[in-house]
Amino acid sequence: MPLADRTGAEVPAVRKRQGAGALPGTLFLAALMLVSLVGGPLAADVTITRLANEGVIVSDGRLRIMIDGMVVEPYSLYGGLPDKAALAFDRATGAFAGIDLALASHRHHDHNQPRFACRFLQASPGTEFKSSPQVIGLMREKCREFVLTSPRVHQIEPQYGVPHVTELDGARVSAFLLSHGVRKYARLQNYGHLVELGGVTVVHLGDAAMGPEDFARAGLDTVDIDVALIPFWFFQPGAGAALIERFLDAPLKIAVHIPPREMAETREHLAAEFPTVVVLAQPLDELTVGTRAAPVR
Repeated sequence: MPLADRTGAEVPAVRKRQGAGALPGTLFLAALMLVSLVGGPLAADVTITRLANEGVIVSDGRLRIMIDGMVVEPYSLYGGLPDKAALAFDRATGAFAGIDLALASHRHHDHNQPRFACRFLQASPGTEFKSSPQVIGLMREKCREFVLTSPRVHQIEPQYGVPHVTELDGARVSAFLLSHGVRKYARLQNYGHLVELGGVTVVHLGDAAMGPEDFARAGLDTVDIDVALIPFWFFQPGAGAALIERFLDAPLKIAVHIPPREMAETREHLAAEFPTVVVLAQPLDELTVGTRAAPVR
């Protein structure tokens, strides 16, 4: 079952804005071919805000969708939020205000931290949350009554060929299975997400294993993607390059989940081997995909 069916085309611009940390250079412009959803709304600027690790907020200025964004503390090699952003998270203000839909790809703590997820959802009464039984099971250990009684916490179980689809006002979000790997990872529920918003289609993979059969089984070879959020290890020597070319060859590719201590080395490698790939270096850095050229904000 295809994850999307779209037609039409427009040429937008892409622009970056600094958040918590500095970005080298002040302007990045790239031509993209965007396509509108069949019967969908008029195209609008879509902003992608980087959070911790693979965390992002995707917004058209009206709807705000957060994926893997309920991460505050550093975990293992991976980073958390700076103090100012963590305070905004706790209060559901600033970049974290007005989140309509929150999603978590899987239960690992560099993607969803149960204590902070409970805290955020209780501070943000307008946010619906959807994730796997494994994610919600861990959250239940931290805020049992809230998870069991809140009508905003939804357990979902997409299957191959049968994504879980959330229709919002002018947006469509599809959660679909992508394997996390073999052996100890084989039973881990990892969801990819396809966000169709403002005429832009964004894909988020979670920690998908690099298996072409699994990507094909998920239907990613049937989707026209405008923006691909790709874990940085896909760009390292190995199977990742072929997967990107076949399944994730979006006009705009953003490398994500880069450990802070490996940021400089990773950016140097990407500049040499994948010069068109974008990195948002710090939490709260933003990139806007627009249907019209506009000044850098």
